[in-house]
Amino acid sequence: MLIVPVEHEHEPDYRFTLANERTFLAWIRTALALIAGGVALVQLVPKFGITGVRHALSVFLVISGGLLAALAVRRWQQVQTAMRRDAPLPSMRL
Repeated sequence: MLIVPVEHEHEPDYRFTLANERTFLAWIRTALALIAGGVALVQLVPKFGITGVRHALSVFLVISGGLLAALAVRRWQQVQTAMRRDAPLPSMRL
C-alpha cells in the first residue's frame, strides 16, 4: 500500500465522494437487512424440528450483519483516504 504524507491530501471531486457514500449506504442497507432477518427469524418463524437451529441461524444472521456494517465503515474510510491522497483504491476482500 502506498503511504502518502498527510500534507499532500486534497478534497476529491464531489462525484467520487458521493459514489463512495452510495456504496457505503448499500452495504449498510444489506447489513440492516441481515439483522432484521435474524430478528424476524426468531420472532415470526415457527420452531424447527431440531431444537436450537432457529436461534443459531438468527444469531448467525445478526452477527453477520454487525460484521458487515463494521467492514463497510472501514472500507468507506479506506477508499475516502485513497481518493484524498490520489493513491490506488484498496483491493476489495468482501
